[in-house]
Amino acid sequence: MALSPLTGNPPAVTHEQIEAWSKLADDVSAALTMGGQQGLDLLVAIMAEWCEAVDDVNTARQICADLAARGLRHEAISWHAKGFFEAADRLDPERPGWAEWEDALRERDIVTPRIEPDIKELANRIHEDLETTDISGLTLGTHLAELRRNMLLRGSLGERLVILESIMGIDPGGNAWLEMISPIRQKRMNAIEGELKAAIARKDVEAIAALRREVASQEHTGQLHQGLLTLANATAQWEAIGDLRSGLSQAVAALVGRFDEARRQPSGSPAAMAIAEAATRDRARAAELRAALVEAVSGATAAREVAVIVKESGVVEALRQLDAAVREPCTWLDTQREERKIRQYFGDIEAALQRQIEAAPPMGSNLEAFRNNFRSWCRQAEERLEKARKDASRLPVGLPESTETLFRRLGDTRRALDSHQKKLERGEKMVLAWFLGGLGIVVLVLIVSVMVAALMR
Repeated sequence: MALSPLTGNPPAVTHEQIEAWSKLADDVSAALTMGGQQGLDLLVAIMAEWCEAVDDVNTARQICADLAARGLRHEAISWHAKGFFEAADRLDPERPGWAEWEDALRERDIVTPRIEPDIKELANRIHEDLETTDISGLTLGTHLAELRRNMLLRGSLGERLVILESIMGIDPGGNAWLEMISPIRQKRMNAIEGELKAAIARKDVEAIAALRREVASQEHTGQLHQGLLTLANATAQWEAIGDLRSGLSQAVAALVGRFDEARRQPSGSPAAMAIAEAATRDRARAAELRAALVEAVSGATAAREVAVIVKESGVVEALRQLDAAVREPCTWLDTQREERKIRQYFGDIEAALQRQIEAAPPMGSNLEAFRNNFRSWCRQAEERLEKARKDASRLPVGLPESTETLFRRLGDTRRALDSHQKKLERGEKMVLAWFLGGLGIVVLVLIVSVMVAALMR
């Protein structure tokens, strides 16, 4: 039988043909199962019909492949009546034992049916392509069905664009969709700005967010003009202003609270210093949020439509009030920081003085060794003391009592060492004096002895 020219252009396989093919496939299976001469005779009787049906299958599959090549995969699998692909597979002569049957038929000069393998592969691949999934798990077939619904209902161009880009992303022949996408994208981009301005005017946050996501998804195309990008960015900054303003208010309240708590503590006490440390962190957080809020306000006011809403929100005045609220706490923190630096500075001076005192030479009995060590220590102490006094003179406050005490201790240590050196020197002089006196007595005794000996002669 031939494909009916009344069912389409190109013609489609009808339900009646599929039913006939199914009956023919049953007869082929029966003949092959029957075997022997009887089965062979039955095959010969139906061979002409089988060959014609296989030729029609090849033609019908080619129609499907042609439609799929044009991106019409749904049309390809639905162009012929339901059950076409299953019936076509049943007419395939390639099955176990077919080679022997084919040889027997050729001996009788009987032409056997031949399926075109390349066309069959192309047709079968249509189903495989339609089962391809994207990262969300949706198949290409699902996306194509959504596209068909959108186009039939004349739905949103934005939705259609998303569907088309999803299809192009997973369709092995995705380049065919570019011709359809480009004009839709341009038309949609021209419409978004008006929709976005309308959504801003009615303060429709959900619609604004959806339109901005759509703009973000198209930024790679190069078809967005600067005005639309500025407007989309302004709405994003406007939405951020609320959270930033709330966060800044909380940070300022925390800083002011710390300041009030610190004033109830003794100045310089551990509790006051701990509060100052926490307040410093609150101040840093507030400064970070303020910078972000200023940036968001600047970005939002770049678009006239959004600037009106920002002005109505009173955020600029609120920012001034928050700045005024932290002025005194920040001055207090600056003072605390300077005092902490001074304390640390004097702490370094005192540590150096303490090390110098601890490095004093031991008070031994060896005058020469002690004198050398003491001379070296004195030189270092003079340098350390002069540097400490010079450094301290640069500071706007007087010397702390602890530093003055170390100055005195260093002086007392030097005087004690000097006294010890003088003591050793006096001892050495006394030893020398005794030695010389003893030596004189010995010499005198010798002289007397010589004189006595001379007289006795």
